[in-house]
Amino acid sequence: MMWKSKKISSRNYKLKAWLRRGPPTQMQKYMEKYHELQRILNTLLVISVISCTAPISILRSCRSRAHYLLHLVWMTFWYGFFISASYWEFTRITLQKVSLDRYLNAVESAIYVIHIASILLLTLQWRNRISHVLEDIVKSDMERGYSLDCNRSRRFIRFQLLLIWTFTCLAISVDFWSKKCDKIRAALSITSFVMPNIISGLSFAQYYVLLREIAWRQEKVTECLERELFLSPLPRKAEIQKFRLQHAELTHFTRLVNRSYQYSILLLFVGCFLNFNLVLFLAYQGVENPGQTDWPNGIYMLLWLAMHMGKVISILYFNQKVLGEHSRCLIVLNEAPNPHNDLQETINHFILQLNTDVRQHVVAGVISLDLKFLTTLLVASADFFIFLLQYDVTYEALAKSVQGNITRT
Repeated sequence: MMWKSKKISSRNYKLKAWLRRGPPTQMQKYMEKYHELQRILNTLLVISVISCTAPISILRSCRSRAHYLLHLVWMTFWYGFFISASYWEFTRITLQKVSLDRYLNAVESAIYVIHIASILLLTLQWRNRISHVLEDIVKSDMERGYSLDCNRSRRFIRFQLLLIWTFTCLAISVDFWSKKCDKIRAALSITSFVMPNIISGLSFAQYYVLLREIAWRQEKVTECLERELFLSPLPRKAEIQKFRLQHAELTHFTRLVNRSYQYSILLLFVGCFLNFNLVLFLAYQGVENPGQTDWPNGIYMLLWLAMHMGKVISILYFNQKVLGEHSRCLIVLNEAPNPHNDLQETINHFILQLNTDVRQHVVAGVISLDLKFLTTLLVASADFFIFLLQYDVTYEALAKSVQGNITRT
């Protein structure tokens, strides 16, 4: 703990030294930009702290040890309540379902328990680092001369929060309808299934914001590089080298973000995979036995499927956006006019850097976060759906056989 405090104080000292090296107004500009960034993210940050998806130290006025202990007590209480509700939901609702539904819902509930635990651990892990990430972003933007588009960022955050709020209202309403207004059963189901998806939605909203801002800054680097190579009468080696270092920093930050969220992403993909196949299987049963179709439950499952698929596609889309800017920068370098030998060496090093696979978009060592992964999911879903059909036919045949033996006896 002492080592961590020394490291933090050393970091603060370096930041203050950097501010002192500039003109007298640099500190003032830094504080203005930092407060501007805080204002843009304020709504998302406050909701994230309350929902335990962000450490309380991210709020500038809540960095004392007392605030941390209070937030830790809140996280412990909330997770204990969630575990208790999941247990009672499993014993009172899930165990009463038919064989296949019971197993798949039990696995889904277990994934949520593990997923929420991983989000809470990530929140605790970033307690001492999250505020410094914002400081580094502001410092980097000041060095590069970037100005934030406040309205654009606010609109994006509000849209993400609106999607989460819409899902919350629809899920609670449909849950009560599907449980035939049984308050106890509906409350247990909402706590065990709806609440963890709201929590993960807020956690991934932060992830989308980070990747979107990374893609925007990569776009700015590429635009500056393009102007230097094609519009400048004499491209400067120092400028090309600066853009190369900026791109390397953004690549490193992308890898850090994906590595931090890798277990959440993996658990989300597993949950989506099971839910997608369960919805397909229930749709198949509804077509096979139209008289036994449960429409409220079917609508509930479709809402769940839309929510899961929306998260998966959003994760792949924003990573694909970063990859697209990466490829665009590589195209600009390859199309650059032949410069003198000294500059050509710098450009070749830049191209080599972009072509080097640093696995910044690979999580858990197995999932490559681009839109091509959707094809892999569909192929795996087809195989798993065939397994579910075979299991259902076998289970039904065994049930009839056992029933026939009991009748003869």
